[in-house]
Amino acid sequence: MFYSEPFGMWIVSRYDDVLRILKDADRFSSSTRPMILSAFPDEIRAELAGTHTFAAPNLAFDGQPAHDRLRGPVAKYFSAKATLRREPRVREIATRCFEDMPETPEGTPFDLAESFARPVAGRVIIDLAGLPVEDHDRIMRYHEAVNAFFFGKPPVEKLAGYAADVLELEAYLAEVIEACRRDPRDGLISYLLDLMVKGEADYTTGELISLISFDILAAGIRPAGFVIVNLCRELLREPRHWDDLRADPTLFDNAFSESLRRSGIGLGVFRTATTDVEVAGVRIPEGAALWALVSSADYDDSRFPDPLVFDPRRPNLAGSLHFAQGLHYCLGSYLARTVARVGVDLLMRHHPRLRLVTDQMIEYEPSINLMLPTRLLVQP
Repeated sequence: MFYSEPFGMWIVSRYDDVLRILKDADRFSSSTRPMILSAFPDEIRAELAGTHTFAAPNLAFDGQPAHDRLRGPVAKYFSAKATLRREPRVREIATRCFEDMPETPEGTPFDLAESFARPVAGRVIIDLAGLPVEDHDRIMRYHEAVNAFFFGKPPVEKLAGYAADVLELEAYLAEVIEACRRDPRDGLISYLLDLMVKGEADYTTGELISLISFDILAAGIRPAGFVIVNLCRELLREPRHWDDLRADPTLFDNAFSESLRRSGIGLGVFRTATTDVEVAGVRIPEGAALWALVSSADYDDSRFPDPLVFDPRRPNLAGSLHFAQGLHYCLGSYLARTVARVGVDLLMRHHPRLRLVTDQMIEYEPSINLMLPTRLLVQP
C-alpha cells in the first residue's frame, strides 16, 4: 500500500485489501469517469462530457440506487442459463470465423489473435447486442474510439477523430434503438425494450446508448477475444496442459479460471474514496483515488501458494478476483467462459498438436490498465 506521485493515487496490492475495496462500493466508488476525462485536453474533455457514454448513468461507473435498476434486467440476459441457451449460436459464429481464417500452407504459423480470436469476439458481441451484422466494420471502428478513451493511450493527433466517432456511434445507436422499437429483432436491445414496455425495466434512451457503447462494446469485445488468446497461451506454455485438457474436457473451468488468475486482462480497478477511510493501516482521505491491483492480489501467496505456477487443479480458484467482486462483478463472466470454451474446443479439434512459436516477443496494446497481447503466433 503506497501513494504514487506520478499517478496521483493510492496503490493497493494485497489480496485482503483489494477484496475489501471491491466489496465496499459505498466507501470506494467506481464513479471514476472524471478521472478518465482529466487525461484529455479541455476541448476533447468538453465534447466527451456531453455524451451519454461519459455522462449517463452506467453499470460500470455508478453505484446505488441507479446500479440495481440498470443491472437487474441485463443480468438476466447474461445469466448462466441464458448463456447456456446461447452457446449454440456462439459456436455457429466461432465455426464460421474458423472457416474464414486465411489459408496458409500446412504447418505455417499464424496469429491466433488477428485471424481467429478477435473476429470471434467482435461478431459474438455484435450479434448478442442485436446490432446489424452488416455494420460490423463500422461498429468496430466506433468500438476502437470508445476503447481508446477508456482503456488506451491514444495519440494526441487521433483524439479529435476518436471524439467524432463517439458522437457518430451514439447517433447510430439511437437509430438502431428506434428501429428495434418499430421492428423487434433478436438481441439485447430488443430484449430490454420489450421489458420496458412490460414495465419490468426502466431505462432512458441515453442509458441504453451508454450501456451498449461502454458495457457491451467497449467492455465486451476485447475481453471476449482475450480469453481465447490468454487460455491458449497459458495451456501451450507447457504443452502437457493442452494435452491434459484435450484428454479431459472437464478440466476446462479450472483451466479457464487459473489462466485469468495468472494473467488476467486487467491490472486492477480504479476507485474513489467517498469518505475518510483506513486501508492496510493507512488513512485515505475523502476524494482520494485508489488503484486496487487485482493482478497483484491474484498473486498474493497468502491466498494462492506458488502463485507463479499455472495449476488448473489449484483448489481455491473460486477466490480469484479476475472478474472482480461485489456490486460490480463482471456481467459477462459466463459469456467469456463460453467464448473461450467454444474457441479452444474448435482449435483442439482442428489443430490437436497446436504449439506456441518459440522465442516470440509478446507485444501489448498501449494501456495503463489492460494487458492485451497484440498477437500470439502459434503453429499447427
